[in-house]
Amino acid sequence: MTNRDDPGGIMFGSKKTPEEKAAAAQQRRITGAAASAGLTVMGGKFRAPNQEPVPVEGARITIERGEEAGKRVTATRVLLTGLFALLLKKDMNQLFITIENGDQVMLCPVPAKKEAAARILATMVNGEATGVDKTQ
Repeated sequence: MTNRDDPGGIMFGSKKTPEEKAAAAQQRRITGAAASAGLTVMGGKFRAPNQEPVPVEGARITIERGEEAGKRVTATRVLLTGLFALLLKKDMNQLFITIENGDQVMLCPVPAKKEAAARILATMVNGEATGVDKTQ
């Protein structure tokens, strides 16, 4: 086969730049960290049942205990996450991961035993260490 048959010159795959390779590796690490925390990442988006997918790129993750998340329920969150947002106050021993990207919000319950995995995920996505919000 000649280059004429392969107009893009990529017969056996494309050559990725170091930046593209690093981004793909980071995406794999985030996908693995999300799975450890009980979340799903597919196609570059966080996914949860009955919620709109949220793109990983540009997302911001916060982690809150059930009682704190319940206090911070806003009209926007209720609108975006439905009645599930109103149930937050019922389980005080659970953590909630809030994933925000622009006007998209996803709220995911996480068992308290997965707190370390949730923190690792938040740190990877946010680019900085993230603890459980104990304010208010």
